[in-house]
Amino acid sequence: MPPMRATTNLPVDSTSLPAGVSWCLLFLVLPGMVTELAAQEGGIEVFAGETLFESGVRVSLTEINRSKRGLFRGSSEVADPLGRSLDDRRSVLGLDYGFDRRITLTALVPYVDRVLKTSTTRQSAAGLGDLALVGKYRLAHREGRATAFNWSLVGGLETPTGATNATDPSGPRLDPSVQVGKGSWNPFIATSATYGYQLSRFDATAFYKLNTEGAQQFEDGDFFSISLSGAYRFLHFQYPGPTFALRLGLQYRHEGRAEMGGAALDDSGADELLLMPALSIHPIPRMDMILGVRVPVYQHYQGSQLGRDVGLIFALGMRF
Repeated sequence: MPPMRATTNLPVDSTSLPAGVSWCLLFLVLPGMVTELAAQEGGIEVFAGETLFESGVRVSLTEINRSKRGLFRGSSEVADPLGRSLDDRRSVLGLDYGFDRRITLTALVPYVDRVLKTSTTRQSAAGLGDLALVGKYRLAHREGRATAFNWSLVGGLETPTGATNATDPSGPRLDPSVQVGKGSWNPFIATSATYGYQLSRFDATAFYKLNTEGAQQFEDGDFFSISLSGAYRFLHFQYPGPTFALRLGLQYRHEGRAEMGGAALDDSGADELLLMPALSIHPIPRMDMILGVRVPVYQHYQGSQLGRDVGLIFALGMRF
């Protein structure tokens, strides 16, 4: 993977704000202005009620593309004189190990590429992000005729492995929202339940993440989400033939106010509701493929912040 980089370009644009004014405004309003794009993402069914299997390994690669654009105040979009946007692209290597029937251990290793643009400037940083270590313990398992129920407790820790010192070529350190790492130790916990009935499946997950102070004395607000989804296997062939399923999910996300140097930032904190349709394919029994989108159907932000755009996710996994 290429090393972490940071770049800034100042194209000539006579219709935009002067570059010096744009940079001044950018650093005045940027800290805390962009609600966190991700909680703990990547891997396949890391936060499902089911454990991996009795023993074995699954290796996965997840491609996640997200964007923030359009300035919001509360739930309304307003004019943005700086024309800001933030693109976050990450490739997440997932390593799952089935310790036994009840326990699955997971490592999520992200490679992050972030680009923040205004009408006159461009900042970017890329490199390995913050490694997440996850453990899942299955609390309950019930099977009946054409039914199955699993309930699990999930816990983990986001570790400060990503770089936090990317700088502009002229010298200033880039804002925390552009850095590929946070420089903080952030624990999280979740509980997930999965119920299967014939060709259908239903999942529910509650997730909470405690963010702590990291680099540049910046601390993201604590994060909470509730996710509900249903899936239906609409096409399947005789074993070991492929199977195809459609999934539709809904996720509520809440993020508290961020802090800088112990002081709460006005332009931080949000409530969002995402619609998450996806197509799941098993070409062979040991392989998993997922293609999904995340569509914001409701966004409410504290202060003035960039709004969430439609996101794309593709995941490919192989069990051994």
